[in-house]
Amino acid sequence: MGSEVGPPGAPPRLLRIGEAATLTGVSPGRIRHYQGLGLLQPTRSQSGYRYFGTIELLRLLQIDLLRSLGVSLTEIGTSLPGRLDGGALTGTLERHRATLQAERQRLDRLLAALDAALESEATSPETVTALLASANSTPQDSLGIFGRLSKPLSVETSRVYEQVLGGGWGLPVPSIFGRMLLPAAVTDLLEQLARADGYQELFRRIRVLALEILSLSSATPGRPSGARILARDWLRTHAAEPLPAPVQAALDRTLPRIRERDVLNQGFQLWAESISPPAAEVLRSLESEARTRGLVVLGVLLARPAHHRPSSTGRATHPK
Repeated sequence: MGSEVGPPGAPPRLLRIGEAATLTGVSPGRIRHYQGLGLLQPTRSQSGYRYFGTIELLRLLQIDLLRSLGVSLTEIGTSLPGRLDGGALTGTLERHRATLQAERQRLDRLLAALDAALESEATSPETVTALLASANSTPQDSLGIFGRLSKPLSVETSRVYEQVLGGGWGLPVPSIFGRMLLPAAVTDLLEQLARADGYQELFRRIRVLALEILSLSSATPGRPSGARILARDWLRTHAAEPLPAPVQAALDRTLPRIRERDVLNQGFQLWAESISPPAAEVLRSLESEARTRGLVVLGVLLARPAHHRPSSTGRATHPK
């Protein structure tokens, strides 16, 4: 059926959705999706048909162009409010250009890593993985062998963790574990820790623990009892020598909110298993012991639930 005449004052010929799809190459389903998001406002006839005039056809072509450049529909919605807004569109394109520039740099790093892997005479799955993992991430979205972040760190915080975790502390963990995904709540935790006075003490203790675990795995392989002792010592130190108050407060605020703690703890235990069975036993024992004491645990990090924390009077808010 051909196009109908629009309402009084409209152009004499308007396009139905199928005709608009044919002229633009955008499927009718996609056009309906854009309309549902408020990006398009076609004219409706009394019979319910959608009709597109010049303005909406041009808008549809512009939406399709921006989508082909990789601009998100959310950005498009703010770029094309009502009639075309050149200032808003320019801002969107500038932001998108920065995104593309970062992606180009990432691809350049990947190409260089691939070339290095192909030219190497000692190529192995581990060396290739290490090259590609390092090339495919930045300090803002990766903690190296400790995992990648689903939500990037701020520039300032990423610099802190570059210094704190640089080089992976020499832990013999396969670099592919750097692809383990850490949820957005972990980024929030890391941001707060990096801003807390005394965070260096937390990571100093963790590094000492890592060295003790390595020593355990090499000196007493196959002795999980030694691993359990190490886990209990970690808890005793935590109780006898509390972390700096701002650091513990950051842990208390954020750790209980990480809904994925259980699966993350399993992931960290597998991560430790790649070092040695006793290393994994340390983390399993620590999780078990901490929970019996009513503590929230993530890897080796410990937090107190709200009812365990000191009140404003300095006393715990639960009976001892």
